[in-house]
Amino acid sequence: MQSFGRVTELWRYPVSSMGGERLEEARLSPGGFEYDRLWGIVEAESGEIAAPENRKPWRPLPNLHSRIGADGIEVGNGDGRWFAVDSAEAADMASRFLGFPAAFRPHAPYGSEAEGQIAPRYQRADIHLLTTASMQELATLLGKPEEVHPRRFRPNIVVETDPDVTGLVEHQLIGRKLIVGDAIITFTEPCARCTFTALAQGDDLSFLPAVLHKISQHGEGGFGALCSVEGETTIRVGDMIGFAEA
Repeated sequence: MQSFGRVTELWRYPVSSMGGERLEEARLSPGGFEYDRLWGIVEAESGEIAAPENRKPWRPLPNLHSRIGADGIEVGNGDGRWFAVDSAEAADMASRFLGFPAAFRPHAPYGSEAEGQIAPRYQRADIHLLTTASMQELATLLGKPEEVHPRRFRPNIVVETDPDVTGLVEHQLIGRKLIVGDAIITFTEPCARCTFTALAQGDDLSFLPAVLHKISQHGEGGFGALCSVEGETTIRVGDMIGFAEA
């Protein structure tokens, strides 16, 4: 197996558009990580689905957090308290944080509707993979390496690529297959980027449209890759990952 690199970060996002949780291991199978993007958030009165990239009132949303707790999905605002996603306390916390009435809703299958559920805004790929090579390239182009952090780009898997791998490498690998454990990951398309990429997160990532401009100029609007998954495995930080071809 030809080496591609090493898994350095794993992320899942139980609630779409909100901050996720960093993991040491995750179950990887067709459909992606277990518990990834199971719920969304809406404006309570209109039912409008959150769109931080399009509407300014939603911009703070990535600064709310979601995780899988002992009893299921929990959400919080970083003050140390966590609330069950389907509780009145969770809705109240989000509403106070955003400044307007908000409510959490479970996702129905893409393209469908159901009572009390919402459909995801887009057809989600199994996983989103991002390499350190691409982040280093973007940091050089941007001239602000402190602004190039995986949290800004919301990957599921971050791969520290081998030293001889440079540039926006995912663009060059569409159609190629990687192997990790008993699973095969296929690069299907570059991950198209929108204004969400420019949003501020925490105290260390500022609102920075230049990030999106550089991606548009040098990556044809794409950064990282969307991938499909065959087989199942438990993927762990530190796992080696390589090309499936001999």
